[in-house]
Amino acid sequence: MLDYEDVRAAAVGDEEETVEASEGETVTLKTDWTEIKRDDIILWTFGTEGTRIARLLNNEIFIDETFRDRLQLNSLTGSLIISNIRTTDTGLYKVQFSSEYTSNKHFSVTVYATLPVPNITCWSPQSWSESRRSSTGCSVVCSVKNGFRVTLSWYNRSHRLSSISDPDKSILSLPLNVEQYDKSIYSCVAANPIINQTVQLNPATHCSCPALCGLQRQLQNENLSLTELLYRSTEETIYKKHPNQDEPGENHDCPLTSVTYYSIKKF
Repeated sequence: MLDYEDVRAAAVGDEEETVEASEGETVTLKTDWTEIKRDDIILWTFGTEGTRIARLLNNEIFIDETFRDRLQLNSLTGSLIISNIRTTDTGLYKVQFSSEYTSNKHFSVTVYATLPVPNITCWSPQSWSESRRSSTGCSVVCSVKNGFRVTLSWYNRSHRLSSISDPDKSILSLPLNVEQYDKSIYSCVAANPIINQTVQLNPATHCSCPALCGLQRQLQNENLSLTELLYRSTEETIYKKHPNQDEPGENHDCPLTSVTYYSIKKF
């Protein structure tokens, strides 16, 4: 039988495979080896320091306690199964198969955090009294909690209008100017290399509600800017007319719109 610590055999060239996953998934690192015999040795290591996490020796399987019940080792193929994978599981995995010869395979694993759905809020450039008289345009802001290699983008159908990616920010925010009666299809997309989350923009909904302009007026009165916003804190549903709606013939009823408010911090 080959000695576990000192395998003296001819080596076969290493193979490397890139694996990307979202946290919570089950990932299988496949060796594609077959016909593993009783005296064969399978050794899995993790990280640049080569910490041993699983091995098959004398037909017995040993799993490191660090992974607890999240690791399984296939005794027929030597493949490693990681369940409920975490972002901390990101790193280099190496497996060594020792028999009459030695074969190695490497896996570079990247685990991405769960990606939240982005949030759109109205950011009217005018106060309520001004917007009643003139402009039908407004600005909207799409925001999402940042993560590893996350990009936030605005699209008009399949055409990308703008995007932002900044690893130093905890929240990504991206504005867009639209007209209230614009019939175009806009969407805000948060994406990392393996998953994306999309929310569609309805200009009539996000720009016509007086309560949204009321929120902006409040921010103006307190001399706050977009950079002074923190991420979403609460949501309210608005059903009533704006208190300034007092001119005959005007209809500024706000539809049943879920309006997102933001916690505010002065710096």
